[in-house]
Amino acid sequence: MTTDLEFVDTQVHYWQPSANDWYPTLRSRPALYRDILPGDFPPVAGHVHVSAVTAPRAFLDETRWLDRMRHDTGLPTAIVGTIDPAASFEMIEADLLAQAESPAFRGIRVFSGLDPAADTTLELFRLLAEHDWIFDLIARLADVASYLPVIEKSPGTTFVLEHAGWPDGEEPGQFRQWREGIARLAAFENIDCKISGLGMALGTMDPQRLRPWVETCLELFGVDRCFFGSNFPVDSVAGTYAELITAYREITAPLSEGDRHKVFAANARRRYRLPG
Repeated sequence: MTTDLEFVDTQVHYWQPSANDWYPTLRSRPALYRDILPGDFPPVAGHVHVSAVTAPRAFLDETRWLDRMRHDTGLPTAIVGTIDPAASFEMIEADLLAQAESPAFRGIRVFSGLDPAADTTLELFRLLAEHDWIFDLIARLADVASYLPVIEKSPGTTFVLEHAGWPDGEEPGQFRQWREGIARLAAFENIDCKISGLGMALGTMDPQRLRPWVETCLELFGVDRCFFGSNFPVDSVAGTYAELITAYREITAPLSEGDRHKVFAANARRRYRLPG
């Protein structure tokens, strides 16, 4: 893949099940349950690796593995880890500090099990703010309302809405409800939008089908609070990496050169504190 646009990919997953059996939920998906390493991606300006382990407490080993890889290959450029939301706050804090031993650590996402109304969640968000760590937010439409109160109480925490709010489908009613949901999140200035995962959600890399979702994110969050991610290898179910980047390029063609640079690279560098 070649492009004249610098691209920082803010959502990639490496895994090596041949050596590290940290991904039991992937076993039912043989197309994905194979080694995926930095050399399997086209060259881009940087990778933000987002944890995808599902084996209990494997995230600590994953971060150490990624940090060794970073020393050897230069990738990933940044690491988004995770925690066990069922653990005590004391253990959560210890796990965060352990992951932060990697200079590439930038924050966490929690794939499931986090109760937005729990006192521990508010404590977690305050701790993240104290250390300038990011919370990559998984908030599907059904989750948005429950997250709003704790986000409002966490003005110092930086949130990144992952996968453009996880669209449920392309029907007009689904699109309208999705738009209404992410508009409520976009009202908070401490939330950025990661435009990623659309191939997984919609099953296509067709730029005309992706366009309404991308343009809505840019409209509601603005070009200063959006950036792109590939979600590869997961989004490979819908097409190739090159097809996805071509779609992003086509959809953003009406933007100025400066605004395109923001959403392809500059915003990601700023938010994830990347070199360059």
